[in-house]
Amino acid sequence: MFFDDIISLDAPHTKSMLKALLEERGVRVKKQWGQNFLIDQNLLQFIINTAELGPNDVVLEIGTGTGSLTRLLAQNARHVFAVELDRKLFEIMNETLKDYNNITTYNKDILKSKHHINPKIVEDISNYIHAASSSENLSVKVISNLPYYISTPVIIDLLQEVLPIKTMVLMLQRDTTDRMKALPGTRNYGVLSIMTNLFANVKVLKKLPPDVFWPVPLVDSAIVKMTVNRHQYADKIRDYQVFQNVVHTIYISRRKTLLNSLLSLCSGLGIKKVNKEIREELVTILKHVGIKPESRGEELDIEKLIELSNGISEYLNFGKHSASL
Repeated sequence: MFFDDIISLDAPHTKSMLKALLEERGVRVKKQWGQNFLIDQNLLQFIINTAELGPNDVVLEIGTGTGSLTRLLAQNARHVFAVELDRKLFEIMNETLKDYNNITTYNKDILKSKHHINPKIVEDISNYIHAASSSENLSVKVISNLPYYISTPVIIDLLQEVLPIKTMVLMLQRDTTDRMKALPGTRNYGVLSIMTNLFANVKVLKKLPPDVFWPVPLVDSAIVKMTVNRHQYADKIRDYQVFQNVVHTIYISRRKTLLNSLLSLCSGLGIKKVNKEIREELVTILKHVGIKPESRGEELDIEKLIELSNGISEYLNFGKHSASL
């Protein structure tokens, strides 16, 4: 008797079904890969409803597991690009989705490196969109029970990508959503807070207890919806690389004053001036944009960070420094 005669993959992927399925297939859940399967069928439907999928939506799902959510996505969207790293789960997912012809699957890591989404996946989605008629106005929606250990780099990298992402609906660790929503000057405010709010409006829709997943994680989770708006702030930045450098410098040395953090940045760029001269010029820039030199970087909101990075960019470009970013 074949396994498909015992357990139908067309049935809801409940806790008991998943346990039996993975045991039969010899699949061991990898905690280090963040493998926690959403087993609450009502929440799966909530995610679909929240995403407001339609015929012009192209979906990217990361960490598909056995394909329970993927199947619902395929029923409601134009096309789904589904990514699963685990080989055995990938095989199960393909069986779950065998009757759908609007899914492209990948047995790959979504990240090429910590700061780059897999270029093959980006290229395939871009080509799919460009092949469609311009009148169809296709957009990308990222919908995922995102593995928690990669959530921060994936979110930041996707927001910086060229893909026309309209919305992200993600299940994330509560610690991550707290950092995304953190305000300047608070303990959780940092790079993730800045980068997500630079490109998107973030709303936490529902807090999830651990028992809606199997295996049960040790942390609480939440469903967050990000409405991407890359023109709200990013268009005001003169040099995005300088902006990134300023933010990175501030948050690798949170205990330093802002002036000392910027001195470290200039030193790292190899600016050939005596320290006293650079310090005086940086004080002038800070005062020009209304920031006290002795303040700390985590006190700055996005608009002040943009003003500061624009001032630093002008200083680097028009000061005729030879350093390259």
